[in-house]
Amino acid sequence: MSQSETARAVELIAKATEGKTLLIVEHDMGVIFNLADRISVLVYGEILATGTPQEIRGNAEVREAYLGDEALPEELA
Repeated sequence: MSQSETARAVELIAKATEGKTLLIVEHDMGVIFNLADRISVLVYGEILATGTPQEIRGNAEVREAYLGDEALPEELA
């Protein structure tokens, strides 16, 4: 999907799930950070961390395992 299509899909998902619980498996961290109240990060099928988007962004183990050692792009911070 293009960036504009992804943004529209995120908008639709947010509207459709307002006040509801949604379980989503997604690798686009920008999408997840924009939709989720709570995030669980799995590595090889094991939960590495669970928390708010802010907690996940700041978790050193998550950064190393999934996001890489580089700082997150500003739009995700």
